[in-house]
Amino acid sequence: MIFALTTSAFAQSSDDDEWVSVDSPRPEASSDKSGSYDGSNDSEFANDEEYASAYARYKTQTTSRSEISKQRSEGFSQSVFLGAHLQGGFNTFFGSHSDGWGAGWNAGAGLLIKISMFTKNFSLVPELTFNYRQYNYEKDMGEVYTNKAKISVMLFELPIMFRYTFDQYDFFAAAGLHLGLVMTGETEFCPEAKNGVVAKDENKRTNTFRTTNMEVGMALEGGYMLTRNVHLNLRIVQSFTNLLNKALSSSEPSFDKSTLLTFYTNVGISFLF
Repeated sequence: MIFALTTSAFAQSSDDDEWVSVDSPRPEASSDKSGSYDGSNDSEFANDEEYASAYARYKTQTTSRSEISKQRSEGFSQSVFLGAHLQGGFNTFFGSHSDGWGAGWNAGAGLLIKISMFTKNFSLVPELTFNYRQYNYEKDMGEVYTNKAKISVMLFELPIMFRYTFDQYDFFAAAGLHLGLVMTGETEFCPEAKNGVVAKDENKRTNTFRTTNMEVGMALEGGYMLTRNVHLNLRIVQSFTNLLNKALSSSEPSFDKSTLLTFYTNVGISFLF
């Protein structure tokens, strides 16, 4: 330690064998040094024009890590969009012995993600939406009374849409699988007397027929892009599964043979970010 502290650090010059301090400034590079070369610390190549030219190309073509990270982030943001979705519309039933079921209504809100696939025109758009639906039933049973019923369900919907965008027209079209997970389902049934006589409260029966827990169907969609981040859409959904749960006993003979396949049309708006 004593030797290291008392010995001055000197380096011998390679040109004239004189000792100079390592802290002394380096001599200026030769005036023949290429103006496009900025690697002056590599003194042994300072007068090498070929090396200077190659070094300049290297500096031009090399991208910093931060710039690469930025480009990757920008590329990801351009190919993946998150968004919020609002929708509302009308629904009814198709299927055997489904006459009497008129137009009901539905409304919902949720989240979506838009992922570009293959080219910028094709994208995968899955959604997760919480939806409320109401179905209304009314059937004339002759001169004496009319049967009325109502089904109310709250469910999570998971449409998985494959979308094609027509850039030049700002339109898009989509098709895909539509899944529904029913959280709660309530039913009402009431025979109502005619001639202005309203049925008494005790004639109203609740949950005398039950709904299933799962829906599976097909969805078609068309839409228009107001801006890059605001989209309007019209969606048509046809379910392939019966909303009535035939496995559970029902005390309503009016629906014993019914197959209720949900059909609905929605208008929605999406906000992407």
